[in-house]
Amino acid sequence: MTTQLSIPEHALAITETQPFTALGFTTRATLQTLSQHAPGVADSLYKEANLLGLTVTGPIHWLYTDVNGDETHEFQLEIVLPIAQPGAPSDHFFYKDYPSFRCAAYTYTGPWSDFGAVYDALFGQFYRNGYQNDGRVREVYTVVDLQNQANCVTEIQIGL
Repeated sequence: MTTQLSIPEHALAITETQPFTALGFTTRATLQTLSQHAPGVADSLYKEANLLGLTVTGPIHWLYTDVNGDETHEFQLEIVLPIAQPGAPSDHFFYKDYPSFRCAAYTYTGPWSDFGAVYDALFGQFYRNGYQNDGRVREVYTVVDLQNQANCVTEIQIGL
């Protein structure tokens, strides 16, 4: 069975996320260079939050702005860690408040190497259902298992 076939026909649920405050990192990237731009950022965010005595309130989010599926198109990438409230200034990261986010969401369980096929299937449904993407996509890494990525759980949110 392929990844595409394992995604239910009406997998996307329309939702609105809760606003949150985060400790974060930002860069410019392309889909081709994505892994080169952010190695170890998630671990560094957790370490910095611990060092600053911040209360973590959720999992790591990857926020893509102006991503369009073209592997060479440059977009903004923010990797953020939700926190209860900002603390002392960070030498390496920023604090930012994120408003609620209206999106079509799908929770995917499996390896990140299948994301290409998963996104193809989700965007196919998204456009067939008559939705228009606002240029933003989020990935919320609910479960990260680097030893067995089949156990990873990622909520994919496509901005409306």
